[in-house]
Amino acid sequence: MDATAEQRSLLAEGQVAFNRGQFFEAHELWEDAWRTLAGSERLAVQGLIQIAAGLHHLQNGRRRPAARLLAKGIDKLSRGVLPATPQLSAASLAREVSIVLKALAGPDVAEPDIDHLKL
Repeated sequence: MDATAEQRSLLAEGQVAFNRGQFFEAHELWEDAWRTLAGSERLAVQGLIQIAAGLHHLQNGRRRPAARLLAKGIDKLSRGVLPATPQLSAASLAREVSIVLKALAGPDVAEPDIDHLKL
């Protein structure tokens, strides 16, 4: 399905916020688009929302809820299909978030670097 102009706008605004490290704002913008989607597109955008929320938790030092949401987000992103919009690279984001998730599961107590994450 082709995304509507409003959906594309919300997805793009969320992408800009995400790439700035404003994960809560990205989550909110994507949630607005998510409400109007259906099927596999809705599932994929829900994955983006969960990843953004997980990264927001991580920014605030909440490792356990961050890991839980990141894992759920990766799963949904891999099972869904992002709306037909240019410049959303879900596969590379999923790979990068998987690295963060592995770091959270490891013995290192330092927070993983998330500043490089871009969509």
